[in-house]
Amino acid sequence: MIFKFKGRSLIRANLYRTGGNMKRKSVVFLMLLVAAGFASAKPKHHGLPEVFETARTVHVETLDARDITDISLDRQTRNAILDVQDAIQDWGRYSLSRSRHEADLILVIYKGHLRSNPNETPTLTIPRSSNSPVNRNPVQNPADASEGSNGSSSSEGLDLEKDELKVYTLDSNGKLKEILWHNESARGLDAPNLMLLKQLEDEIDKTYPHPPAASQSNP
Repeated sequence: MIFKFKGRSLIRANLYRTGGNMKRKSVVFLMLLVAAGFASAKPKHHGLPEVFETARTVHVETLDARDITDISLDRQTRNAILDVQDAIQDWGRYSLSRSRHEADLILVIYKGHLRSNPNETPTLTIPRSSNSPVNRNPVQNPADASEGSNGSSSSEGLDLEKDELKVYTLDSNGKLKEILWHNESARGLDAPNLMLLKQLEDEIDKTYPHPPAASQSNP
C-alpha cells in the first residue's frame, strides 16, 4: 500500500510539473504573439489621414473650382494661386497637377477681399469753405484700407476677409469629399510668408517625415 501511495504521488507530481510547464509555455507563446503584432502593426498618426503620406500630386483651385487657367480670376486670387503653386514646388514634397481629376490632393484657396462693414457708421464729410485749408494727404490705397490695429479692420468702414486654405480628395464622380484640413487667417496667403500653407507643410512633415532627397555627386 505504501508503494502504491508513493507511485500515485509521483504521478501527481509529474502531472503537476507538466501542467505548470505547459502553462508557462502558453504564456510565453501568447506574449510572443502580442509582441509580433505590435512589431508588424503600422503606427497610427492622429490628426492627419494617411493620404497626406501616400499622395504625390496636388491641384490648386478656388472655392468654385476655378484654377490658374481661368481668365476670369481677379488679380488677387490669381496671384494667390501662383504663390501657392510656387511654394509647393519649392517645398518639393508634392508635384503640381494641371488636372484636378488626376491629383491626389485638392488645395482649395480663398483670398480675402475688402468688404463693407455694416456695423461701421459712415463718416460724414463736412463741405469745405473757401477759407478752409486744403487737405494735401494722398488718397489711401484701397489695398491698405484694411490695415487697422489688428490688420483686419479699418476706420473707413471696410473689413478684410480672412484667407482660407482647405484640402480635399475627390470621389469617383470628381466631386470633393470630406474636408481633410482647413485653416483661415487674415492675410494668411500673402507672399512671401504664406502662413496658411506653411502651417500645412509643417503639420504634414511632422506627422509623416519626408525622407531627404538623395544628393547627386558631381562627376
